[in-house]
Amino acid sequence: MILFPILLLLTGLYVLVTTGLTIGLGRQAGKNRDGAPSVTVVVCAHNEADFIGTCLAAIAAQTYDTEQTEVIVVDDRSTDETGKIARSWSDRIPHLIVLPVTDRRLGCPKKNALSHGLAAAGGRIILTTDADCAPSPGWIASTVASFAEGVGVVIGPAPLTDPGSKFSPILIFQALLVNALAAGSAGIGIPLTCSGRNLAFRREAFDQAGGYEPIGDIIGGDDVLLMRRIRAVGWRVVFKQDEQATVTSPAHLDRIWSRQIRYQSKARYYGLRILSVAILIYILHVLLLASPLWVWLAPDTLPILWSVLVVKAVADGVFLWRAARRLGYRRILRWFPIVEILTIPYIAIFCALGTLRPSSWT
Repeated sequence: MILFPILLLLTGLYVLVTTGLTIGLGRQAGKNRDGAPSVTVVVCAHNEADFIGTCLAAIAAQTYDTEQTEVIVVDDRSTDETGKIARSWSDRIPHLIVLPVTDRRLGCPKKNALSHGLAAAGGRIILTTDADCAPSPGWIASTVASFAEGVGVVIGPAPLTDPGSKFSPILIFQALLVNALAAGSAGIGIPLTCSGRNLAFRREAFDQAGGYEPIGDIIGGDDVLLMRRIRAVGWRVVFKQDEQATVTSPAHLDRIWSRQIRYQSKARYYGLRILSVAILIYILHVLLLASPLWVWLAPDTLPILWSVLVVKAVADGVFLWRAARRLGYRRILRWFPIVEILTIPYIAIFCALGTLRPSSWT
């Protein structure tokens, strides 16, 4: 049966990729030798009255030199008290700008808001986070310290916290996967993902990459696609594995299915080299999803399929165990058996939907 040699080859490729990512987890970011450069923190907020105060409280508590820190809150078409609450922090955050945005010059609302914020930013280093996030007190200082020579982007840990929903652990585990993939891929010099909740870049690198305009009409990817464009013009991308560089955010259960589709929709813009490998790994998961049918039609195939599943689980387990140790997610690993099973239909279904269906953003 020709499918089995294909399945074994794809499994070998999967193990090779996962091993490379596991090795990448051990690579550490370098150190900035340029002192304390000027910094701008950009927070985009659309109807975030319930969260913006907590976010600004965390920013006000930063240990970085306040005279070198500018904070821009982009009030993106809010119809609640977001702007008013943000402005009330002006006496506690010395260089705070609240920037109302009502027009749209880019198709993606998030990138449109970010582009307005960057146009007003004066810092040499730009840090972005979301209005529902809470950066650690050393976030700015720890992140800036990783901008060694040649580094254009610093990715930071962006774990999710549990708001008390029964589905939250799955989303928290997904955040572990994203952080692990970001750290591992950056470690081997092929950065694949990041989170806009905790992203920093040199203004110089941003300008050389053309800013948000070249990707402005793509829904989603304000973080990943920008990072990859900066990498493409010659800058290095590193992941900062430091508790002080962490930015937390609650797991959101609203619009959960559309969010998942939007997360996967960015893959089509990754370029031929990455897409070629991604398609092969996607085919592997489709074949595994169809494995019950194989076993029903040919029961003697069960040992081969079990072997493939075990090898895949071991490769995933080693990768995630090492990532969880480094990123502080060890407690969530108890969900690994469930997530390992769910990953197969998730990749087979949501990657296809993300590619075929248009995504949307408020």
